[in-house]
Amino acid sequence: PGAALAVEGEAVVSTQSTGRRGVSDVRSLGHTMCGSVEACYNEVFDAVSDCAADQDYLQGVLDRAVDMYKARAQSDIAEFGASNDNTIMGRLINLAMRRFTDLDSVRAFAMENLDDGMIADAQAGYEAFKVAAADFCDSGCVDRSAKFFKMLFARMHGRGCTDASEFCGACENNARRFFMARSMLHTIPCCLQDVIEQALDGAAYFRDAYSAEMEDAESYLREAFADQPIQ
Repeated sequence: PGAALAVEGEAVVSTQSTGRRGVSDVRSLGHTMCGSVEACYNEVFDAVSDCAADQDYLQGVLDRAVDMYKARAQSDIAEFGASNDNTIMGRLINLAMRRFTDLDSVRAFAMENLDDGMIADAQAGYEAFKVAAADFCDSGCVDRSAKFFKMLFARMHGRGCTDASEFCGACENNARRFFMARSMLHTIPCCLQDVIEQALDGAAYFRDAYSAEMEDAESYLREAFADQPIQ
């Protein structure tokens, strides 16, 4: 299944428009993130860390968040879930609302399912992400990746591939032809390949380290969705 894409003025977003306009927008976002995200995150993290040492402050934030959720979102979310229980999103919302009825139930779930090893893995993952992101930005990979994807989408367009939200079929075949062509221009940039490989390594580690938890979650979801087909 393809990603949901939107380009102003087009009911169906073509692969051609995605290459010409969508990739350019993502490229601009990439440059903004490279220039600002880490510095902004570090500033917010330091401020929150200082405040988090005060237990009264942390409890006050949680209480205000719960009050805001109940006042502004709870009824709308519940209504959506009740009206869309035959969809994946609706069913997940209903499961979550039944499971997490108050802040204490959220805390209990976290205490039951999170341990020091998971937290350490999350911290290590974030540190690895920071290094990979810095390498990606410093090597000029934003522009190189954008150039590559513009070429890919341009070559995918046509031969029955017109809707960028539908990859399987004609678009997939065109993409395969693009990658099979014997040309250095059709090779994924090394800097982007490094990011892809690190993501795959991380996914493999997560799968191996938390296979039991994943099986428990799968079993729970299978049971939750067993009563009817999901649209």
